[in-house]
Amino acid sequence: MIEVFEENDEKPELGHGVYHPGARPMEVFRDKDDCLWLCDKGVDPNKDFEQQGCWRCKDLAFTRND
Repeated sequence: MIEVFEENDEKPELGHGVYHPGARPMEVFRDKDDCLWLCDKGVDPNKDFEQQGCWRCKDLAFTRND
């Protein structure tokens, strides 16, 4: 959840304006077809990435081009 603070609101403890909490630990893997997958840290790279809740990077808006 993103909180937006108005000018008259009390400032958050860290920073000013929009507060972004830290992201959960992630890892990137490359499958046998050379496709990159973004996964939660700790997934088994020997199992199906999609079944473990990973995201195929080419389907995401912020993909990295090699």
